[in-house]
Amino acid sequence: EKETSMQEMNVTSAVVSPVEGSLVEGDEVYCTGFAWSGGGRGIANVDVSLDGGATWHRATLKDGADQRPNRAWAWTFWEAELPIPEEAKGKELQICCKATDAASNTQPSDATSIWNIRGLGNNSWHTVKVRVDED
Repeated sequence: EKETSMQEMNVTSAVVSPVEGSLVEGDEVYCTGFAWSGGGRGIANVDVSLDGGATWHRATLKDGADQRPNRAWAWTFWEAELPIPEEAKGKELQICCKATDAASNTQPSDATSIWNIRGLGNNSWHTVKVRVDED
């Protein structure tokens, strides 16, 4: 059976740092990453969560944010410095990010609604688990 090729990319983002399984120290965690969308659509914003998506913080868009909204062909980098909740000391944080593009498309929380037999187009929230130092 012949399948059509995938021509457009869904809006997506990823956490670059901290890396999976790392130990986070101090009162804040510094997160960086990148986002992009298909069709030349620019990135409008990126939100970052330390609790698996229960609460969100707006990231600062960096290199790539100045691309023209309908001619954005490169990644947009982002960063966020987020306070670590006191109750998270000595426990695990589930850092995740989600991007929204210039057409207001945003990433789904998981792949359930976008599943397909070929596994293409999974743009669900990227998640990284880290441990928080007890001090």
